[in-house]
Amino acid sequence: MTQQNKKKKKVLGIVCERSVDLKKHIKNNKLKDKDNVAIVEMVCSGMIQPIMIEEGFKQGADGVFVMGCQIGDCHFREGNKWCQDRLLGLRPPNIKKAVDKNKVRGYWLAKCDYKKFMEKVSKFEEDLNNLPAPEAAKAAVT
Repeated sequence: MTQQNKKKKKVLGIVCERSVDLKKHIKNNKLKDKDNVAIVEMVCSGMIQPIMIEEGFKQGADGVFVMGCQIGDCHFREGNKWCQDRLLGLRPPNIKKAVDKNKVRGYWLAKCDYKKFMEKVSKFEEDLNNLPAPEAAKAAVT
């Protein structure tokens, strides 16, 4: 394992405040159990725009996930479906092609799904650690 893979990956979560209840699990905008995971809460995942994800990477995140309430259970009608469709490239605005989609995730969870949420975040961190280093990826392309 390389030195780069040994350090914790910086992860940004842009989350709907009506999805998993994170209030008691956040301190200083970071997960208490994972201080490498920063959280930004939104009123609805439908408000999450691709430029927010792109900005997360510009600010140094190794990976970005968005999280909304379960599909079909949006408090604001269809915000979670709109967000999901943006991630899938089915609804404008789309994420720029330059963004590595292997470093972006979408989760659609209920308020009571904290354990499932933490499992998904841990799996995401593992996936990020298993991605080839940027230098290796460039060498493989040339």
